[in-house]
Amino acid sequence: MAKVIMIGGGKGGVGKSTVAIALMDYVLSTGDTVSLVESDNSNPDVYKTINKLDVECIISNLDDESGFIKLGRYIEDHPDSTIIVNTAARATENLITYSSMLSDVVAETGHDLIMLWPINRQRDSLELLSDFVEKADGYSSTYAVINTYFGTEEKFSRFSNSKLKNNLTGTIVFPELNDLIADKLVDGRLPIDTTSGMSIAEKSALGRYRRDAHTALKVIHG
Repeated sequence: MAKVIMIGGGKGGVGKSTVAIALMDYVLSTGDTVSLVESDNSNPDVYKTINKLDVECIISNLDDESGFIKLGRYIEDHPDSTIIVNTAARATENLITYSSMLSDVVAETGHDLIMLWPINRQRDSLELLSDFVEKADGYSSTYAVINTYFGTEEKFSRFSNSKLKNNLTGTIVFPELNDLIADKLVDGRLPIDTTSGMSIAEKSALGRYRRDAHTALKVIHG
């Protein structure tokens, strides 16, 4: 079944872009047809990264109903594709408001609608996810993504001990990428399959990160 995979998060700096880029890399590795919808038109880093690959990608903000209508048409026009939607933090409320529209579209097109919600260890990160889970319609699966950039899984005790965790489809523990390599990728807006300008040790570390990311994401696209 083709999938529409939304990358939420509710706030900036929780790792949405990192997860979106890694997810694109993983889906491409499976041989499936995949495309990107970048909704952060004010800072489209994911679009500028993925646009260097041989895949279709567009920018379409989700600031109002028109944006969701455009997204719905895009989904309708790509019935056999996995579509990854990287959302801007400002779109969080609209992900709830217009969730029924997305639900109607995927019901007609046969896509599976999935939410990946990167979290950090702060209370407001969990509150935003809880609000989404309570109010959004039509998602077959919702996963919290523990971004271990903010610490090991054990340090996410606020989430692990919450009722929220039991109301989700599951939890994905996402690996941390070494800062030296991450800075090179971010500065150059490079996909994570690149080896350009990297030492042997950096290539090895990036390869390990890719393998770990693929393993973590396999649960939603295995």
